[in-house]
Amino acid sequence: MGAAVDITLPERYLLLGATLVYGLPLVALLAGAVIGAAWWRSDLGAAAGAALAVAGAALVVIALCWRFESALFARLAVRPVDGARA
Repeated sequence: MGAAVDITLPERYLLLGATLVYGLPLVALLAGAVIGAAWWRSDLGAAAGAALAVAGAALVVIALCWRFESALFARLAVRPVDGARA
């Protein structure tokens, strides 16, 4: 069986990860809907603007996740837990 370990990471990386994966697409969805509605003056325009903005945000998130994960793995601290059995 494997050994028990304690894994720690800086608190700010939890917030950064949530912002990257959840916050950025949500802001893109809302902004795209508002811009699409203003541009085409219809619900269909709002839906199209939201879809285009979310697709663009997905590309940005994919590009930034690699950099985020590299920085995160460099700061992880893995320590064995003394006396624990898995």
